[in-house]
Amino acid sequence: MNPVTSSSVAELAQNGEGFETDASKVAEHQEYADALSMSGRGRKRIWSRRSCDVRKVISVGAIFIALLLVIGAIYMHLNQKHRLGRLNIPPKKNEDFNVVTAAGVAAQTITTFQPSTSQPSAECLACIATTATNNVPATCTNRGRGKEPCGIYRISYDYWQDTLGLIHPEDSLAQDYKECVVDRECAERIVRSYVERYDWDCNGDGRIECRDHVILHMRGPGGCRRRESLEDEHKSRMEKCFKYMDII
Repeated sequence: MNPVTSSSVAELAQNGEGFETDASKVAEHQEYADALSMSGRGRKRIWSRRSCDVRKVISVGAIFIALLLVIGAIYMHLNQKHRLGRLNIPPKKNEDFNVVTAAGVAAQTITTFQPSTSQPSAECLACIATTATNNVPATCTNRGRGKEPCGIYRISYDYWQDTLGLIHPEDSLAQDYKECVVDRECAERIVRSYVERYDWDCNGDGRIECRDHVILHMRGPGGCRRRESLEDEHKSRMEKCFKYMDII
């Protein structure tokens, strides 16, 4: 055999062994790379699931907090204290029963944006004033303001504030508490707006009528919805006025 040829064959054999060794190493590296890739994808899936879970927890928490806020707002509204109870001045004993006739209040001007379907009539307004003060101008002790004249309807400062959103902005007199509450027509606009805002069946008889307006005016929206009754003196005035005005 030719020596050169034998040497060449030996070299080829050695080179062939080298190629096999390199190929096996490549395979090992490839398997290692595949394992790393699968591990990375697994970690990404785990992280994605965790992120999704966190978002779900945050969403549920936000919904729960929103529900609590809504429930709290409803509770506070239903338990709102009336505006007039603490301002009532004890009536004088054996006082005369004074009634302002319908003609005395019929000339009022309604300036609210959206009149209520159960606005108090002129006769009802007369009975509201009679029940509140027996048509004698009163003085209210307003929180943070001291004692102030508040007219025959005994309109407190808080009561007046509750109606500002319904009074026409160009009604300048109604924007001034001190001037408005002692002016009969302006005070009537305030009362009408208050009834419009808090209109409710205060005695639970399934109807909204003058009796409900009187109770709302005297006890406020909270007392109205709790169906608080009027004090005996006020109730007596109201019933006498209803009889006089022929209000059922």
